[in-house]
Amino acid sequence: LWKIANKVNMSVAELKVLNNLKSDTIYVNQVLKTKSTGSNTSSKDTSSNSNQTSATTKYTVKSGDSLWKIANNYNLTVQQIRNSNNLKSDVLYVGQVLKLTGKASSGSSSSSSSSSSNASSGTTTTYTVKSGDSLWVIAQKFNVTAQQIREKNNLKTDVLQVGQKLVITGKASSSSSASSGSSSTTSSSSAKINTMIAAAKEQLGVPYRWGGTTPAGFDCSGFIYYALNKVTSVSRLTAAGYWNTMKSVSQPAVGDFVFFTTYKAGPSHVGIYLGNGEFINANDSGVVISSMNNSYWKQRYLGAKRYF
Repeated sequence: LWKIANKVNMSVAELKVLNNLKSDTIYVNQVLKTKSTGSNTSSKDTSSNSNQTSATTKYTVKSGDSLWKIANNYNLTVQQIRNSNNLKSDVLYVGQVLKLTGKASSGSSSSSSSSSSNASSGTTTTYTVKSGDSLWVIAQKFNVTAQQIREKNNLKTDVLQVGQKLVITGKASSSSSASSGSSSTTSSSSAKINTMIAAAKEQLGVPYRWGGTTPAGFDCSGFIYYALNKVTSVSRLTAAGYWNTMKSVSQPAVGDFVFFTTYKAGPSHVGIYLGNGEFINANDSGVVISSMNNSYWKQRYLGAKRYF
């Protein structure tokens, strides 16, 4: 879905809504509607590009690794690593050996020329990602599209990290418009948070399922993946993966993500903070609202992170 979404300049969430998809699973010869063309596209069209000469490398998982991090390091997609290793979930273990099969990208030149031709005339700037930034926010600021930023920087996910450097071809808006944009960004973030929480609450009572990312069953990080993709487009990560890609905050606000250490050391459980010491999460009891003051969660709390 991510590959098709990029090809037709849509988000994964938009594709799912347009085609009434309940999960991220698609099938060869399945016909999908796309907003950009107003026509149908077959999922076999995108798979044909993967039939290319490729090399296979063995990689041993280290502490702090995630599928997203490994995929970026080797110019692969998360789905390619899943397929090569027949992975049923995104949970990785230290010492696990992965086969990395793929063809390295041809470099930034082709991607640069592609985005330059599409971008409106402007200067090329190196932009440092700040707290609260998203591809959409940055695109608005420089009068370019999120897709142009993805192509220019060979991004394989919409998740940005504070301090990350992006090359952008476009003209930044004036300070007065930036100020008004800041206010609209705050309003947009609030709307996204409200939509995400509403979507999360609709899943209350859904049973727990290891590796689950759909209303048929969720695990904790699969639930976060589902809720976030209602308002943006993110990769499927583990709890530790989301911990590593979000900004730390001293106290959680509504819509922030709260992390706990449960079955293993480090961030191994995550939920969405609702305010008043409550958070919604998928645990062994299914999707429920839990209290952070509960003795179990209180002693296992690690901290809060912010995405929006």
